[in-house]
Amino acid sequence: MASITVTPDHVTWDSFEQPHRKTRDYSGFGPFQFDRLQYADAVKVLSAALGSDET
Repeated sequence: MASITVTPDHVTWDSFEQPHRKTRDYSGFGPFQFDRLQYADAVKVLSAALGSDET
């Protein structure tokens, strides 16, 4: 699982955890920050490839 924060300019993934392995430390994993418009475009492409109507 992760926390996803969306701002007008960026999408950030952070605070990763694995709920079935509570003792694992993911503090060094991320954060990952993406340009908001590029992120939205990538989601649209993936959604189209999967045949989903949601974006």
